[in-house]
Amino acid sequence: MRDSGQPVATETRRGRRRGRRTPWILIAAGIVLVAAVGAWQLYATVWTVHSERVGRALVHHFLKDNALGAPLRSPTSPKASSGSGGVSTASLAACSASSTGATAVHGLLEIPALGVVAPVEQGTGEGVLGVAVGHDPYSVWPGKTGNAVLLAHDVSYFSTIDQLKSGDTVRYVTPCTTYDFQVSSHAIVTAGSPVYETTTPSITLVTCWPTDALWFTPDRYLVTAAEVSKAPTGSSQHTKTYLTVSSPPAVPVPSALASQGVTLATYSLPMGTFTLAGSPTRSWAQTTSPLLVDGSAVQAFIAGVRALTENNLGWWHAIAPGVKAPAPLVGANNPGYETATDITEHANGTAVTDVTLTDTVAVTGGNHPGRYVMSVRTTVHGRTMTISSWTMSPS
Repeated sequence: MRDSGQPVATETRRGRRRGRRTPWILIAAGIVLVAAVGAWQLYATVWTVHSERVGRALVHHFLKDNALGAPLRSPTSPKASSGSGGVSTASLAACSASSTGATAVHGLLEIPALGVVAPVEQGTGEGVLGVAVGHDPYSVWPGKTGNAVLLAHDVSYFSTIDQLKSGDTVRYVTPCTTYDFQVSSHAIVTAGSPVYETTTPSITLVTCWPTDALWFTPDRYLVTAAEVSKAPTGSSQHTKTYLTVSSPPAVPVPSALASQGVTLATYSLPMGTFTLAGSPTRSWAQTTSPLLVDGSAVQAFIAGVRALTENNLGWWHAIAPGVKAPAPLVGANNPGYETATDITEHANGTAVTDVTLTDTVAVTGGNHPGRYVMSVRTTVHGRTMTISSWTMSPS
């Protein structure tokens, strides 16, 4: 009986040890998950700033290096520097290199209906997609027989390609030739699905779906267009309006509060969907400007939570002047987010008026614990963004 009982006791001790280890394993897994979320949000912030600075510069240098002569912000047609109405000598010299993708920027992708003008580079890695539209190296280049596959992030150049209609023009400009394509089909497919070859020159634009997602998505949105014409670049009379990017509004976060970290890289906040409302210009909506403003609103939100939970009303009034502090969060613990935070940004033309963030939170500690639907509105005044209202309704 002693021998038969010993294994049972041993297994019991092992079970106890496993039981003691389980919480630590779960805690470690949680730390890894939080770290991964923070790393991704930090990457997204760095990508946005880098894209804003570099994307427009790439377009500018492509035009300058190839003597296409269409200045940024100017709605004039590109004219050849040779004075003959044809392609310039500099453009001709660049043709062979550009046609093989040997230069960093192979061409420009234009979508007149959306106001898009984007640099196109070879590759689909983050280094390319952070600043440009990427060309899948396993597909042909636009204008060649077959299907050219072009990819971009859904938060910038391809954020509204789902609005394209059959017959809309998608244009690809190289130093030598400008190719016009007409939209023929749309599709939503699972990530990793094949993009099929065609027997005639065509292009397929690919981005994440839904296009307003602020996180990883399992689906992709495809727009396919067939070539309908081509002409020497420089003889084309197409009007071009090049994208401009504005700096985001600043949030007056006190330095002592800012040192605690008021960004998604330092504060865990589950992000939901992004909606751009109002009457923004299409060209502005296609830049990274809306996402940069969204970043300012998130910063104000996080700063507000930190100020309230630390019961520092001096900080609160700096970022929310004249706004009554929401009682449930004052002196409470950091809230638990039961739903993702959805963001709606209102803009007129190229100016953002306000941004609203909504979610559901569980509040512990403080004088009013409970579950609340929280709505935070930030307003832009000139180059500054502050909190203009913060409501919490019991849920």
